Amino acid sequence: MAKLLRFFENHMTQSGSQVHGLSSDASKWITAVSQNYAPSTLKRLLASQQCDVRQAAAWALSYLGDESHSNSLGLLLRDSARKVRTCADDARRAIALRTQSPWHRKTALHVEQLLADGMYSSATALATHLVDEADTRWDVYMLRAWVRFSDGDIEAAIVDCKKTLALDPFCYRACVALGQCLWHLGRDLAARECYCEAARIYPDWVPAKAALQMLTNE
Repeated sequence: MAKLLRFFENHMTQSGSQVHGLSSDASKWITAVSQNYAPSTLKRLLASQQCDVRQAAAWALSYLGDESHSNSLGLLLRDSARKVRTCADDARRAIALRTQSPWHRKTALHVEQLLADGMYSSATALATHLVDEADTRWDVYMLRAWVRFSDGDIEAAIVDCKKTLALDPFCYRACVALGQCLWHLGRDLAARECYCEAARIYPDWVPAKAALQMLTNE
């Protein structure tokens, strides 16, 4: 654990970062971590009683972990230390992006561009193709839910939000998206439950708090 903390502290000092996020200039220290710690060991360290160790392990897994570590990191989204919560969130997003294939990444960007251009039918068709090719990944369903919601197909968007959560129960963004869908259908109580669940999973997620406040003020 001492080595891991030293690698992380050296990385933070060298990068000049004053926040507890991830730096793009980490290869030297990540190489050092990989020579001393297996991903399975880093996963165990996520449960350390020391918050600095939990934070450092989450940081290392953002570079060395894979999708099998997402749930363990998800548990840290409601850690008692904010710096750990932030690092766990960063790590989960980094893993999701890093494990996309080049085709997946290119296709997802194309879907987003079609959506931005208002080409909903084309965006839906391409997003569905992406789902068909990568149906074990939560992020493809989240992307299609966004497209379907934007196109006004709320019921279909709900299906995709639920599928996202079935694959990744810590996806607080899907909870908020599901809540928005339900709110548009006039199901305010169900929407509130979704927003509360998002806030429970990740207390720092501002959109969940804003959505709850909106319902309170109605």
